[in-house]
Amino acid sequence: MNFLKKFIGSASTDEVISLPSGKLFLTRSPNSPKGELECLYNDAFASIRQTTTPFFYRLFVTRVYQEGELNANEDGGFEDSEDEDEFDERHNVVRSANDPNSVSGHSKDEYGFTISDELKFHYYEKGDGTRAISWKDLNGDLGDRFEFIVDEDCSQTDVDSFMLALFKCQYEQRYHKSSLGFTSISQLKEFAYDPKAELLTFEDLNKDINWDEDEEEEEEEEEDADYAEPARRGRRAPVAVESESDSESDSEFHDATTGIVKSKPTSSSPSAQALVTVFQYNEADLHIYDSESESFKLLADKPAISIVDAGDWKYYLKIAGHFDVLISKDINPVFTYDYNAFIFNYFNSPTTIASYLLKFPDFETLSNFQNIFMTQLWQSLNKQKFGQTVANKSDMDYVLDAFSNVNVDDDDLNDEDKMLVDALSDDEPEQPEEEEFSKSKIRQTVREPKLFVDSDDDDDEFDQEAAKFKNNASKNSNLSVGYSKDRSYVVRGDKLGVFKNSDEDLTFQTTISDLTTLKGKKFTPLNTMLHQQDQFMVMQNSELSDENKLFKMDLERGKIIEEWEVGRDQAIKSFAPNTKFSQLTAEQTLTGISSNGMFKIDPRLQTKDKLVNDNTLKLYKTKNNDFSSVATTQAGFIAVGSKRGDVRLYDRLGINAKTALPSLGEPIKGLDVSADGRWLLATCETYLLLIDNKIGEGQRNEGSLGFLKSFDKDKKPKPRRLTIKPEHTAYMYNESGGKPLSFTVAHFNTGVSTQESTIVTSSGPYVITWSLKKILKPKKASRSAKSSKVSADNYEDSYLIKRYKEDVIADNFKFGSNADVILALSNDVTMDNKKIFNRATKSYFTNTNKNSVVQEL
Repeated sequence: MNFLKKFIGSASTDEVISLPSGKLFLTRSPNSPKGELECLYNDAFASIRQTTTPFFYRLFVTRVYQEGELNANEDGGFEDSEDEDEFDERHNVVRSANDPNSVSGHSKDEYGFTISDELKFHYYEKGDGTRAISWKDLNGDLGDRFEFIVDEDCSQTDVDSFMLALFKCQYEQRYHKSSLGFTSISQLKEFAYDPKAELLTFEDLNKDINWDEDEEEEEEEEEDADYAEPARRGRRAPVAVESESDSESDSEFHDATTGIVKSKPTSSSPSAQALVTVFQYNEADLHIYDSESESFKLLADKPAISIVDAGDWKYYLKIAGHFDVLISKDINPVFTYDYNAFIFNYFNSPTTIASYLLKFPDFETLSNFQNIFMTQLWQSLNKQKFGQTVANKSDMDYVLDAFSNVNVDDDDLNDEDKMLVDALSDDEPEQPEEEEFSKSKIRQTVREPKLFVDSDDDDDEFDQEAAKFKNNASKNSNLSVGYSKDRSYVVRGDKLGVFKNSDEDLTFQTTISDLTTLKGKKFTPLNTMLHQQDQFMVMQNSELSDENKLFKMDLERGKIIEEWEVGRDQAIKSFAPNTKFSQLTAEQTLTGISSNGMFKIDPRLQTKDKLVNDNTLKLYKTKNNDFSSVATTQAGFIAVGSKRGDVRLYDRLGINAKTALPSLGEPIKGLDVSADGRWLLATCETYLLLIDNKIGEGQRNEGSLGFLKSFDKDKKPKPRRLTIKPEHTAYMYNESGGKPLSFTVAHFNTGVSTQESTIVTSSGPYVITWSLKKILKPKKASRSAKSSKVSADNYEDSYLIKRYKEDVIADNFKFGSNADVILALSNDVTMDNKKIFNRATKSYFTNTNKNSVVQEL
């Protein structure tokens, strides 16, 4: 019975695993009046049993009697009972080893302990090679620990299996979920207790403990070997995470279960002495992206690959003989299941990037690597342990799914949904049409140094006004596209440029100059929103002292006419119309958020504060929500994003969220939502998230929206993570002189009778559009797991791209159009049709295509 029998689904009294032979001791501090070492059972076996409570297990150590010993001891039973009573009184324990609800207890022949983190299990080998498993005596004095000395007859395989089972029990007790997916102790390193890591506190020192230094050093030497150390008696060492400085004699050991080999990092590794290996593998091939063939070519056959923990929330992907990559959002990781591949970028220099691909032999190994890699990436971004916050399996799946380039159409969309996707507009032209279309709209493309397209009114006064706006020392910083009056507004310092949206171009109209508050202070708009049929603009001031105020500007008069406060303690982080199309009406109220609350703003209130203090006000008691962005649907449903990266969905103000979506690690920069609430678009620094808010089949609230009803606890929508392919990111980085990927707030095309079908955003000088139809129904790549060459076209990119001379500050679609994109560049404003955007190819990025827009610029 010395093997792992079962874990979930067994009867309440089933034994999970056992060690058949050993001794049980109670160890104490050297100066304890009770003695340092007390032998409790001279011959015993250890076992783990499942309790009647799900996810709870107990460790039992049972006395073993030799033949005839039990009968010989029957007359001495009373004396043993007195010993038991004395021990019970001393330790204040219950007299039932079989009670699953007791923390610890014992009977004459058995000790029982509920397995939990509190026991701090520790495996080690003593100087003489004796193997021991120890755990804390929760009812004893400070420093008291139980110690099970494993008999020499027990194989190391049995000990390894027992420790694995013990850690799996701790995992289930902590997270209340099955541990069936774990096959190696290296996957459960968080439960390997290190006594050196626990220092005595001043409270501990005040107790009567006065250990001799020599004795303390002797004990440290005795317990110096952690569970992960190589065995000193010729046995295979148990598999676990190991500190690189712990092992000097053996450079590697092998996990027979997973085939993962662990070895010490080379001396060139970052902080080599502090590194801890959490994953290593040597069966994946390394490829590098070749721009000439536009494919990944084999660079190294099965190099040693490892992921290491360098401390201080820094983790590295190490590829032996090549490079160490700091795991961060900047490497733009992509997992493509069609080819069992992981693609990422590596910075060769501050201004150049290369793209690499690791090709794994099978999906299972890639999936294992992905889980570990994403855990380290999440931890590096959030500066906390993944399991401590993302403990729910559905949340973990949500995080992992977002970084997987996998076709999720069949899983998420029913037949009705697929018909709707097929009906979505694509409007993507054939590339030969680009040159003819560009010529027909040459006024829309910036080819000359002049700032704006000329107006039909060519008088000197108009030219002077345009030049005044252009020559402002400030840069363009904000863009608002009108819903009612075909106007767009661009913030440039303390000025506001007004542009007319015509059918084919964007023309400069006028400048609203020298903006000031009601008290005459200089005003530099920070966030802007058109209001009440585009007659007014609601703005925030960049001055910190005005963070709790909004300002209303009359666009006809060109001046600020009202200031709205929302209370001293409510710094406004973002605001939005009450419904998606409120700007088309005379509605005066707004929806606002602070870092910790949500509220309605009503400027009609006859008080200084315009915050509506009724049942619509929601202020959270916790102070670390860090709300940062808000968006609303046509029905007034509300989505709120945070700097922590999570998103919450509400059907109205004043209540708790119906749905909470976990963070992937990056802050939410902005939100947009489809008019019907089905699709949510969240912008982060290096990716966008497209989330289907419709609750899927088989769930309790099937067919409803996450705004109105909650998803099942074990279900979350599968997020589509939209980003630029790593090899394209490398092109963009290299061609722009080292500008990292940083998306502007993305938007759907929108209109009262318009179906959302396209997404637009930008990064640096590049504008990118995604086809919603291609995202939801991607081209299925032909599977070629044996191929050593992976083409860039093997995993479909659903975006088009265009480069401009300057960085793009903000972008949005013209209202009612899914093709015309209005752009505010650093020093320019323009409108282009997405038909002149290009597929991201080598010829486009390197200016070899004579029709390239980059060439035209």
